[in-house]
Amino acid sequence: MALLQRPTIGLALGGGAARGLSHIGVLEAFEEYCLPVDVIAGTSMGAIVGAMYATNPRAAAVRQRFLDYLQSDAFKNSRFDYLMDYPQENAGFFDRLSQLARKSVFYTLIMTRTAFIGEEASQQNFALLIDDIDLSRTRIPFCTTALDLVSAQEFIFREGPLRQAVAASCAIPGLLPPVEQEGRCLIDGGWINAVPVAAARSLGADVVIGVDVHSDLAPFITPETAVDVAARAEAVTRWNLTNHMAQTADCLLQPESGISHWADFSQFEAAVASGREEVRRQLPRLRKLIRKRLRLDGISKRIFAPGKAFADTSR
Repeated sequence: MALLQRPTIGLALGGGAARGLSHIGVLEAFEEYCLPVDVIAGTSMGAIVGAMYATNPRAAAVRQRFLDYLQSDAFKNSRFDYLMDYPQENAGFFDRLSQLARKSVFYTLIMTRTAFIGEEASQQNFALLIDDIDLSRTRIPFCTTALDLVSAQEFIFREGPLRQAVAASCAIPGLLPPVEQEGRCLIDGGWINAVPVAAARSLGADVVIGVDVHSDLAPFITPETAVDVAARAEAVTRWNLTNHMAQTADCLLQPESGISHWADFSQFEAAVASGREEVRRQLPRLRKLIRKRLRLDGISKRIFAPGKAFADTSR
């Protein structure tokens, strides 16, 4: 009897802070349409959602745990609403940071410590979202990425404490503290690779489906100051880097989260729904891609339809 062996499917979940809530909807739709997920790589918010799902592969559980977190004192004490005073939704990080720095409280904090949100508060937040286990114990193989400021290279976490790996991948410069590890100084992985396609392939993925939730580059406005010029240059550089890295995926999902500000977690349902909708929109392409990559031993025929998964989807 001929055997059908499907390819190993990997998800590469990108950053995007609140917009990354769309990842939950992507996972919900993958379950609804019986699309397999064999390995996951995540960066920044993608590292949080990816780690939660890899630990407990039920999208409903990820959704509820995140909702509980958003109601917690730890989340409220982190003062994400304070960060929403950034005037331009599509402004580059350099520009946003410089404008926050003009506010006396923020200026005092960033001049006296390495991040707006302190180490203790950061740990409390991650404890509510991420299980205290080793990366090797996740039910779905998982890795996350960070930027090492010492070597100027991307660092991929494949082993060690899961919380530490996620914290490093989420350490937005100036907002969350860097993670020190064995001579490395690790920050948000999105600063070097916003959609970790190569990391997913390093886990053995034959087909990588990337999820990019970053917004488009803001329209050009004639700069009035040196800060404006530097901010625009930084924004263009990161936008081009993101596009270049994301296009290496076999299929790229780009949910329109509907969230106008990266720190606005109040639009949870809209963001999750956008992830589900993007999978539905690209469902024919996803199925065609997986069929195209099927490896056959002899002659075999298999129907791939809604509600039917491949016979060999067990892990």
